[in-house]
Amino acid sequence: MRVLKRLGAVGLLSGVLSACAPTGPHNCKLYISGVMPIINESGSPIVRAGINGHPAALIVDTGATTSVIGSAYISPFGLEVMGPVGTMTGVGGSELVQAVRIKSLEMGPSSAKNFAVIAGGKFGGHADGLPVVGLFGQEFLANYDTIVDVPDHVVQLVRTEDCSFPTPGWEGAVHKIPVTHSATDGLKTRLQIKINGKPAEAILDTGASSTLVTMSAARRAGVTQAMLNNDPVMPGYGVTRDPIKIYRHFFSTLEIGDIVFRNIRLDVVDDLSESDVLLGSDFLKHYRVWISRDDYLYAQHDKDIPAADAGQSTASQP
Repeated sequence: MRVLKRLGAVGLLSGVLSACAPTGPHNCKLYISGVMPIINESGSPIVRAGINGHPAALIVDTGATTSVIGSAYISPFGLEVMGPVGTMTGVGGSELVQAVRIKSLEMGPSSAKNFAVIAGGKFGGHADGLPVVGLFGQEFLANYDTIVDVPDHVVQLVRTEDCSFPTPGWEGAVHKIPVTHSATDGLKTRLQIKINGKPAEAILDTGASSTLVTMSAARRAGVTQAMLNNDPVMPGYGVTRDPIKIYRHFFSTLEIGDIVFRNIRLDVVDDLSESDVLLGSDFLKHYRVWISRDDYLYAQHDKDIPAADAGQSTASQP
């Protein structure tokens, strides 16, 4: 999801930074700025939030340039309308949006005050009894390394200092996957993948509940329209809630770095606005990922997480 006109200054989440005990020859330190439990059992990770004192839930969306609050919540949450800012484009369509000011946002132990976000799109449903009202996007996430740990149901925002190992606190086998982040691209996490052995460009998009592949990328991977006509078809919806047609097709292989999925079902759509593939939260079902702000993404399968490490690695306090 992108917004053609971006907002100016945005407040940072602030909170008490918790430093892990120094380790190793470089006195490695891990600072934890946010620990947010994932409150849903499947799909995109959803976390609790307090918006101007109102309990709510937000989707953690690494594919969103900026955070978004649904237009329907402007009045109920007492958001100050600042005026139109441009067009929001996502899966399925575009929509004119406006900027609104949030007086206070609480995310676990951290908070932000008096900052602007986009109001637009349509959100619905509940998670753990809370209304899902919007997206938590890159203007916050990109200030930190982001750990999305679906197997252990937690999202963490961290910083490291003087660490020779890129994922301090993680033990066991870890996959190192090259990625890029560009300020001109909203700091999205882009990576090169292969589908049926053919290269494709992907964006890691935790806001997408399933991985989406464009028709052109599917064709490069050897998929014909005749094949798709034999696949199950279902409607899909993006943030604007405009329906799109999805073909559910089995591919021989999906390669993400040195991780290889075989005989995997992916969702084929007509087109995407920013890449060949949106690598969705289905990829994360059995992985925890550390989105570093350098040139790599680190992923660890739940079977490779030591029993003593599960549920406490970076969530531990000194």
